[in-house]
Amino acid sequence: MSDVGTTHEDLERFLAEHHLVGAGLKRDGRAAPRQGNTAAHWEWDGIYRGLMRSGEIVTVGPNGMTGMRSVVGIEARKFPIWMNAQILMPGERTQAHRNLRSETRLVCQAPKNAVFVCEYEAYPMERGDVVISPAWTFHDHWNQDTTPAIWIDGYDNGYNPNVNINERMPNDEPYEEIKKPPAYGQRTLGLARPLSNATPFPLPPVRYPWADTHAALTALRENGESDLYDGIMIMLASPVDGGPTLPTIAWQAQLLSTKQKTLPHRHNSTTFYFAFEGEGAVVIENERLQYHQGDIFAVPAWTWHHHENTNDKDTILFSIDDWPAMTKLGFYMKEEAKGF
Repeated sequence: MSDVGTTHEDLERFLAEHHLVGAGLKRDGRAAPRQGNTAAHWEWDGIYRGLMRSGEIVTVGPNGMTGMRSVVGIEARKFPIWMNAQILMPGERTQAHRNLRSETRLVCQAPKNAVFVCEYEAYPMERGDVVISPAWTFHDHWNQDTTPAIWIDGYDNGYNPNVNINERMPNDEPYEEIKKPPAYGQRTLGLARPLSNATPFPLPPVRYPWADTHAALTALRENGESDLYDGIMIMLASPVDGGPTLPTIAWQAQLLSTKQKTLPHRHNSTTFYFAFEGEGAVVIENERLQYHQGDIFAVPAWTWHHHENTNDKDTILFSIDDWPAMTKLGFYMKEEAKGF
């Protein structure tokens, strides 16, 4: 593999070698998509190095060459949902806008003074936090610190590819004003909240702090609750109705204990994973995919798969899955292997 290089062409070539493409870059001549059940796998080394160089030579914001700066797997776009990775350099702020797809974010690393801004509220970026910008909510990102912020995006745009209306702020203002007090959403969407019987549109933005996610995984482990097929898994529930994170996708966190091997199962929903901590393997239709911390990979719909923690420590995976959309459409089904 070559070095990243210093030009746009160098970066395009480097990303293609790692089966990635970048926003604001040409896509002609990129590597052909790989084939097979385990083809959708992108290693952190390529993602991170590509992001860092992209941060140096691709400008973002109202006057930049692209609204956002990201890298995404070449094979990812064949799926109805996918993950990509984004970087926001020191001093940058992106153009505020809203569109008809849900944009969800898992923080990998961020300095203290970097925030997501959504519906006029600033949401802290802390490692392991998941922040949801539902469809048709204004949002932008702001890094007021001295080091880059990096996060993983999860998108559901496969469900409205022809009607993804994109709208800027009124009067074409570049940014949204932060009007709401700190932690407004967390303080009003919990167990104590304003009286309301209606399901709002757009849905409210939500922040799921890593401390809460980790506490839930720990509590299940302490109570001896581990599923044979998924290990210890939780869903980040919607505060509106207690259901899945969004009508189209669910964010999930999963803990696989040292040397744990789950039983095979399959479902006709698609799952994208981010290896948050540790390493391991997923076996998909007898094809083995070995992953390490920071990698992104996907399990295609209706493929037999199981997990193996090959590490001497716990492995924690975050994932998005479109089972909520499949369930609402009346199509969702799953099957679990027996007799192992």
